[in-house]
Amino acid sequence: MKTLAQRIKHFRKAKGLSQQQLAHACGWESQSRIGNYERGIREPNLADIEKMASALKITMGELLPGSSPAEAPPSVNITFARRALEGAVPVVGYAQLGTDGYFEALDFPTGHGDGYLNIHSDDPDAYGLKVTGDSMHPRIKNGEYVLVEPSKSYYSGDEVLVRTTHGRTMIKEFIYLRDGMYRFDSVNADHAPIHVDEDEIEHIHLVGGILKSSRFLHSPKK
Repeated sequence: MKTLAQRIKHFRKAKGLSQQQLAHACGWESQSRIGNYERGIREPNLADIEKMASALKITMGELLPGSSPAEAPPSVNITFARRALEGAVPVVGYAQLGTDGYFEALDFPTGHGDGYLNIHSDDPDAYGLKVTGDSMHPRIKNGEYVLVEPSKSYYSGDEVLVRTTHGRTMIKEFIYLRDGMYRFDSVNADHAPIHVDEDEIEHIHLVGGILKSSRFLHSPKK
């Protein structure tokens, strides 16, 4: 079992639980979150890992080999996590918005960015994107920043950043996941809702907020 996704599935089956049963044991209404975790579509945050470990009656160390319950998963960049918690979320790229809400994302290497957003986030993996273009006006204006919180859960009505396996990225309103099909509505009323098969989803990250350019910092506050 090399991945967290594989370990979640292994321990769930070893306990004889369905995805729905494990979800209910964690206090979640739908099994879709468990399904997404097991498929690797989404990566659980520490709070969700703790809930699953408790529901499975195992330790977090068992679910995360090589980690103690007090340790963060290896994917968490400790430096950036500390900055996000202290109120400096790294800007990691640009989002050139185009038609239908799709955009080209120009990313910087992990651990590098182009300044920070002066805002607190309790998601240690939070990051920002600078928006260029007016296709999502008036919701998102040219020059504003999108705060993305990938470790947080999202629910119907939340705005999310979606990346498909075809390399298309978009910001939409999540409506539902039903029978293996996602529905997303556009934040621009001129565009119709879209449906995407869950097999075509690479990841879905919660959009925590739209920020004015005045929130931008060239370096984190001391």
